Amino acid sequence: MRRLLLALALLLACRTGAFAQFETGAITGTVRDESGGVLPGVTVTLTNIDTGVVQTAATNDAGVYEFFTLRLGRYDVRAELQGFTSSRVSEVAVGIGARQRVDIALGVGQLSESVDVSASRLGLERDSSQRGQVVTSEQAVALPLNGREYSALVLLTTGVRASALNTGGLTPREGAFNVNGLRSTFNNFLLDGVDNNAYGTSNQGFSNQVMQPPPDALDEFKVVTNNMSAEYGRSGGATINVAYKSGTNRFSGSAWEFFRDDSLNAVGFFRPPVGTEPQLQRNQFGLVAGGPIVRNRAFFFTDYEAFRQDQRFVSFASIPTLEDRQGVLPVDVRDPRTGIVYPAGATLPMTTFARTVLGQLPEPTGPGRSNNYRRLRTFESDIDKFNVKLDSRLGTALNVFGRYGYRDSDVFDEPVLPLPVGGDSNGNLYTTNKQLAIGATWMQSPTRLLEARFGWSSTSGGKDPVNLGTPDAFEAYGITGLPTDPRVAGGLPTQMINGFTNLGRQATNPQWQYPDVWNPKINYSWVVDRHSLKFGYEFQHIQTEVQDVNPLYGRDAYAGQFTRPSTSAASTLYNLSDFMFGYRSQYALSNILVANLRQNMQFAYVQDDWRVNDTLTLNLGLRYEYATPHWERDNILSNFDPMTRTMVLAQDGSLEDRSTIQPDRNNLGPRLGFAYTVTPKTVSRGGYGVSFIHFHRAGGANLLPINGPQVINAVENQVDPASAGFRPTELGYPADLTDPSRFNPLRANITYMPRDYESSRVQSWYVSVQRELWRNTILDVAYVGNRADGQLLFANLNQAVPNAPGESLPLQARRPIAEYGDITYSWNGGFSRYHSAQIRFESRLRGLMLLNSLTLSRARDNGAGSLESPNGNFPAPQDFYNMAAEEALSGYNQPYNNTTSVVWDVPVGRDRKWLADVSPWLDLLIGGWQVAGISTLAAGEAVTFIYTPTAQVQVSGIQQDFRGANNYRPNIVGDPYGDRDSTTSYFNSDMVQIPTGNNPFGNASRNNVRGPDFWQVDLALSKNVRLPIGSNTQLQVRVEAFNLLNHTNFRAPVGNRSANNFGSITSTYDPRQLQLGVKVSF
Repeated sequence: MRRLLLALALLLACRTGAFAQFETGAITGTVRDESGGVLPGVTVTLTNIDTGVVQTAATNDAGVYEFFTLRLGRYDVRAELQGFTSSRVSEVAVGIGARQRVDIALGVGQLSESVDVSASRLGLERDSSQRGQVVTSEQAVALPLNGREYSALVLLTTGVRASALNTGGLTPREGAFNVNGLRSTFNNFLLDGVDNNAYGTSNQGFSNQVMQPPPDALDEFKVVTNNMSAEYGRSGGATINVAYKSGTNRFSGSAWEFFRDDSLNAVGFFRPPVGTEPQLQRNQFGLVAGGPIVRNRAFFFTDYEAFRQDQRFVSFASIPTLEDRQGVLPVDVRDPRTGIVYPAGATLPMTTFARTVLGQLPEPTGPGRSNNYRRLRTFESDIDKFNVKLDSRLGTALNVFGRYGYRDSDVFDEPVLPLPVGGDSNGNLYTTNKQLAIGATWMQSPTRLLEARFGWSSTSGGKDPVNLGTPDAFEAYGITGLPTDPRVAGGLPTQMINGFTNLGRQATNPQWQYPDVWNPKINYSWVVDRHSLKFGYEFQHIQTEVQDVNPLYGRDAYAGQFTRPSTSAASTLYNLSDFMFGYRSQYALSNILVANLRQNMQFAYVQDDWRVNDTLTLNLGLRYEYATPHWERDNILSNFDPMTRTMVLAQDGSLEDRSTIQPDRNNLGPRLGFAYTVTPKTVSRGGYGVSFIHFHRAGGANLLPINGPQVINAVENQVDPASAGFRPTELGYPADLTDPSRFNPLRANITYMPRDYESSRVQSWYVSVQRELWRNTILDVAYVGNRADGQLLFANLNQAVPNAPGESLPLQARRPIAEYGDITYSWNGGFSRYHSAQIRFESRLRGLMLLNSLTLSRARDNGAGSLESPNGNFPAPQDFYNMAAEEALSGYNQPYNNTTSVVWDVPVGRDRKWLADVSPWLDLLIGGWQVAGISTLAAGEAVTFIYTPTAQVQVSGIQQDFRGANNYRPNIVGDPYGDRDSTTSYFNSDMVQIPTGNNPFGNASRNNVRGPDFWQVDLALSKNVRLPIGSNTQLQVRVEAFNLLNHTNFRAPVGNRSANNFGSITSTYDPRQLQLGVKVSF
C-alpha cells in the first residue's frame, strides 16, 4: 500500500489527476511555413462534421497543436495565422485510441485565401507504438457474422486465433480467443471506457463480456495486441476497446431481421440417419436509432436486439434393453447377499428402486445396448438486450455522457432421456446482465483536460436442473438423506452405471455465479511542448456470490465389482446387475455452500508520448497494479498448510488473515515504445512492455471457500458388502454425511493455494516496419514475441506413486501424505513462450476495404488454461513429480493462420463510378450491390495422446480427473500419423502404445500431433435500394453464406489410445449455412 500511495503522490505532485484515451482518439500535428519553419501562435479550429461541435487550440513554441479525448467521427481541421493563407484538411477520421497526425503547411498570402486538402483514410502510425487493428463500423455491419457477434471480427487481427471455447458446439463462449499464444482469460474488454469483462468463475453466460452490443450500434473498436499504452492493464493478451455510438445532429437508425432454418443448410460429411435430420429455426431482429435532443448540445442513441432459436438435433443414449429391465441378462450373475449364482437367462431379483427406475426408461429405438435410443433433443435460446446512451455538452468546456445496458438470456438444454429418469444435461441456463457507464470530460485549457468515468455491472448467471422442484428422491424413489432445500431438491439423483448413459440429474447442477463490479477511474492529460503527458488512477471492486459445489443431490456409481462371479469375464452387464441389486461401489454427496467473494484492484499509471522531433516519437509509460487476494465476506474460507498438514481457517484481522494469501504488491510494469519515420512512406515501430493478470476462470477449483471443513465432499468407496458401514442404494445417504463436524481429510478433496501466490506476468515485445505502398494502402511486417510466467496450473499435491510390478497397494497407501486424500494444488507454476512473424496488408480505397492478416508462429507452454483444454490438453500434469516432461508445444500454438476480409461496393449504378446516370428502374437491377467476405486458412487443432490407466497405476482419485489427472500419455515408437486422408485411421495405432510395467507415464509430449487443416470462406451479398421516403431511407436485402463452398473441415481425431475409435474423426465443423436478412435504414 505504501508504494501505491507513493505513486498517487507523484501524480498529485505533477499537478494532475489522470488521463486515458478510453474509447476516444486524438489529433495532433505541426504547423509550418513554406520553408519548413515552425509557426507558433497559429489558431487551429477543429469541427466535428456530425455534431457541429467546434474546438480551438493554438500551436506552441514548437509549432505543435493537439486535440485529445476526441469523440470518434469525422473532423475538419483549419489553421489560420495573420499574413498567411488559411489551410483546411477535411474528412479527418478519428479512430479509437488513435493519435491522428495532421501536419499543415501555411503559405504567405491573405488570410481570406484558403487551401483545402482531403485527409487519407488510412495512414502510417507515426506517433504510436501500440500494435493492433481497428475494425470500423462499416466493416462490422457489412462482413458476414454468424450470430452477429462483433467480437468474431477480432479474429481478423494478426496473432489472434479462435479459442477452443468458441469453435463449435451448442454453447460456445463468445469473445473467447487466444492472442499471441496466450490464454483467452488474458484479454481485457472495455466498453465506453469502463470494464466490460465477465467475471463469472465458470462458463454460465457463455460470453467473456457483460454487454455485447450489435454491430450496428458500434462506432468502431480497436484490438491492441502488443505494447499497449500504460493506461491499459489487467491483460497480457489483447485489450479490446469498444466505442458505442453516439447520436448526431441527424436523426438516423435502422431496423433488421435475420433468418435461418435447417432448409437453408447443407448436409454435412456425416449424414444423419433418415428421420434424424437436425432442425433449426433462428430469428434475430432489432433496431438502432439516434439523433439530437438539443441540436449541437445533447444527443441520444439506443439499440435493441432479440435472438430466438429453436434447435433440434439427434442424440443417442445407451440404455438397458426391455429384456434387461425384466432382470434377464445373458451372463451368469452372483447375488452379493447370498452368494447364489443365477445362470444366464434367469430372472434376477431387483430392488424396488431399480425396478422403478428401469420401468421409467423409454423403449429403445434400436437394437443392442450401445446407442440404442435415439431422440431429437431440443436446445432453445431466447436473448433480449438493449442499450441507451445520452451525450450532452454543458458549456464549452464540459461534456458528459451516460449509458445503461441490459441483457437477458434464457437457454433450455434438454436431456437426451426424458423425465423422470433423464436430466443429465445443463438444463435451464440463465444470465441477466446490467451495466451503467457514466463519464465527464472537462477541458481546463487547450492543453489540459480532466476526465472521469464510473462503471457498474451486475451479472446473475447459472444453471438449474430440468427436474428441479419435481417430486424429490424420497417422494419418488424412497431415497433418504438427500437435501430438501428448494434450491437443490427434485428428481432422481445421478446414477452412473458404467457402460450406459447416466440416469438422473447432472451431478454438477445447480450452479451459479453473481459477480458485481464497481469501476471508477480518473485521468488527466497535459500537453507540454512536445510531450503529451497522461496520468491515471483506477479502482475496481468485485464481489461475487458463487455456488460451485457438487454433487449436491447425490451421485451413485456402479462398477460391476459385486455381482460378477469369480470365473466370469468382465462385462458392462455386471455394472447393470450391481445396480439391480442396489450394490453401489461409490456414493458421493456435498453440502451446499454459497460463498461471497470479495476482491479489490487498484491501478495507477503515467504515460509520456514524446515527439522528440518530426521523425521520432517515444512512448514511455509506467504502470502499477495491485490486486488483493480473494477474501470471503463472512470468513468462510480455508487453505491447506503443507508444513503443519492442517487446514488454516480465515479469521478477522489483516488481509492475509482473511484470505490466507500474502498480498502481491510488486507489480510494476514499464511500457517502452518508439515510432520512427524512416521516409515519408516508411515507419519503423517497436516496443516492450510488462503486464499482469489477476483473474483466472477455473470454476470452483481455485476458490478457497470451497474447501474443508466448511465444504464436505463426501466420497464413500464401498468394497466389502459384509462390512458394517456398507450402504446399498435403497438405504440412501447417512443423515450426517455432509455435517462439517464429520470433516475427514481422507475422504475430502482439499484445495491448496500457496501463501506466496503472485499475479501472472507477461513480457511482450515486437519490432515492425510499415510501408505505405500507395495512398490508403499499408503493408506491415513484424516480429512479435512474449513470455508469460506465473500462470495458473493444477496438480495433485498428494499424488500417489504407481504400484511397482507385483504390488497391489490401494491408492491411499501410495500417497506421500497418508492422512489426506487428493489435494488440488492451485499454483502459479505455468509458463509460455511465443515467437511469430506477423504480416498485415490493408487497403481502404473508395468503395473497397481489404485486410489480409498472416501469422506464422510457434508457442510452447507447460499446461493449458482451465476450462480451455480440448483434445487431451489439460491444466494438470500427468506426473506432478516430473514437471519437466510437461513443457511442449502449446495447445494455443497455430503454426500458420491467414485471414482475408473484403468489403466491396460494386462500382455500378447511381452514386457509383460507372453508369452513375442510369434510370431509377435500371438502377434497381444493377445498382446498389455490395459484396463482403471472410476467408480463413489455418493449421488444424492440436491433439495430445492420452490413455486411461488401470487402477493399479492410478495416482489420483476420481475428483481429480476433470483437471487431467489419471489421463496419462502413451509411448510413441514411430511416426504416429496414419492415413491422413482417412476418417478412421488418421493416427497409426501401432506406433502409439500404452506403457506396461511400473512406469505408466509414456514419452509422448503434449500437443505433438495435429488434426486436418481448416479452410472456410464466408460471403455476404447485399442489395441496397433507395426508398421514396425521405432523402436517406433505403432497403437492404441480404444473403449470407457461412462456409460458402461447403468445404468439409474435420475436427480433431480421437487421441485417446484406450478408445476403440482411436485415430477416428467423428465430427466436423459446420457445413454450409445460409442466412437471409432484410434491413431498413434512415
